[in-house]
Amino acid sequence: MKINNRLSSIQEYHFQKLDIIKKKLIAEGKSITDMSIGDPDLAVNEKIIDSLVEGLKLKSFNKYPPYEGIKELKLQIIKYYNEAFSVKLNEDEVIILIGSKEGINNIIPAVCNFGDYVIVPQPGYPVYETSCHLWGAVPYKIPLTEKNGYLPKVDNIPINVLSKSKLLIVNYPNNPTGAVANEEFYEYMIEFCTKNDIVLFNDGAYNEILKEKERPLSLLTFDKKKKCIEFGSFSKSYNMTGFRIGYAVGNKEVISSLLKVKSNVDSGQFMPIQLAACEAMNLSSGYIDSIRRIYDERRLVAEERLKRCNIKFFKPQGTFYIWCRVPQDYTLDEFCEELIIKHGIIVTPGYAFGNICSDYFRISLTIDKDKIDNALNKLNMYK
Repeated sequence: MKINNRLSSIQEYHFQKLDIIKKKLIAEGKSITDMSIGDPDLAVNEKIIDSLVEGLKLKSFNKYPPYEGIKELKLQIIKYYNEAFSVKLNEDEVIILIGSKEGINNIIPAVCNFGDYVIVPQPGYPVYETSCHLWGAVPYKIPLTEKNGYLPKVDNIPINVLSKSKLLIVNYPNNPTGAVANEEFYEYMIEFCTKNDIVLFNDGAYNEILKEKERPLSLLTFDKKKKCIEFGSFSKSYNMTGFRIGYAVGNKEVISSLLKVKSNVDSGQFMPIQLAACEAMNLSSGYIDSIRRIYDERRLVAEERLKRCNIKFFKPQGTFYIWCRVPQDYTLDEFCEELIIKHGIIVTPGYAFGNICSDYFRISLTIDKDKIDNALNKLNMYK
């Protein structure tokens, strides 16, 4: 049987592997603390749930939604960008997605031809690279280093790569490192991509997952000519991962091209889910503050425990992850195996985010503070 040869370069999605390991250990009767995947454990706000239920009572709730998303949700996103970032958007500069993961995948064929380069960060969300392979684009990986605050350096990208590049991906607040971007970085990247005729997009899935009282930044605040794209998600800020609802905003030509791809590969997100997302955006800023406060508390506990056992880590400013260095005298696989077998802790090995990350692992703060404390308190003192 002849199978798409582009799949040969794609491995099984790493978090699917972790889920298989976890289920096997639980079936064996072992107590497991899963600190690997970023799936929030917090409850969905009751107003969001009520809105979803009410949406099921509307006439024609079961019909096809508009491909680009319902008007009500698009207007809520426009309002949010105006109030939070002083960015004025039109309806044709907003599209509703079946989660931002769908949009990240579909923007590749929306912008790139076969053989075009897409500049992707490493470490980075695995979907950036795999989507390139699926659509016949070529990922060009640029390293993110702690020395540079996990911001990419793009000045040494070869001219022959830049001339064939159509997209450049950034992701701030950053998964897996927890780094955040600043005004100077965004301004420089916009200038760089404009000069080289490359579409810059920020995967802003964690835009609101910052330390309490910190103000989020949007790439579009600095994109005066609206050349760029930003993806947003309801998954992390509103604990709605399973709802599969997100959006993209920015350059209307790219949004139009993305819509053309979407309208041929999916039929939009269920309307009651979109209405639930509208209600989420109606929640007060105090709701987001309460979410941030919980992650701040968990982060402090985790950092204290990691320091106590001498595990080095990058101090995160955003997301709900901590990017940790493997202790001396261990390989990554040896350390992760010890965590699982000896301590019942599952973490994400760094190579899930790129092959230059074999000295790191990521822990997620999406479990209760006491569970984090109990799990990390079991660890040895490392060199």
